[in-house]
Amino acid sequence: MSPDSAPAPRQRLLDGLALVLCERAWADLTIADVVAAAHVSRRTFYEHFDGKEACLLALCERLSEEVMGVIAAGYDPEGDWVQELEKVTAAYLHNLQQRPALVRALYLEMLTLGPKGLAMRRRISERFTQFLMMQVELSRLKEPGKRPLSPALATATVGGINELIVQAIEEDRADRLVELQPTISEFVRAVLHSLLPDEVGG
Repeated sequence: MSPDSAPAPRQRLLDGLALVLCERAWADLTIADVVAAAHVSRRTFYEHFDGKEACLLALCERLSEEVMGVIAAGYDPEGDWVQELEKVTAAYLHNLQQRPALVRALYLEMLTLGPKGLAMRRRISERFTQFLMMQVELSRLKEPGKRPLSPALATATVGGINELIVQAIEEDRADRLVELQPTISEFVRAVLHSLLPDEVGG
């Protein structure tokens, strides 16, 4: 790898944290562990983050962006809207279960960071909420009689999916999240079916 193509220090630090999280619990992890894995100095660490908590928040932000990219790339707006949402849900679960240690940090450890961690969790959930609402709005262009997905119902849907994932993580099933697919599909279908006109959905 040439110097020009080497990851920037911030990227290396996030990669380093991701690596260390696969080897030890968050509570036992130190900044020294992160800089050693990233092959940078402690000074470089503090040029980008004011502590390991800030580094974790940035890593969770990056993971969220990566997963959203996978979901957006896999969604076909011309396909059946219910099947497409089920497909991206499956892709979401598959992507997460490939990185169980990071998923645990995203869903559990971040909540130990107080208000900043909670704010990050909410921001990440909001991305998925907005994506879900946008897909419903696109489907309404072809089916005008369909009701919009309200922000409250979209939030409840994403929250329900997140709770299933949290439960799986707590039961040490973070590496088998695709097992949740049938339950999540049934749940999503029920929510989306409720948006159909009464003569169709009722």
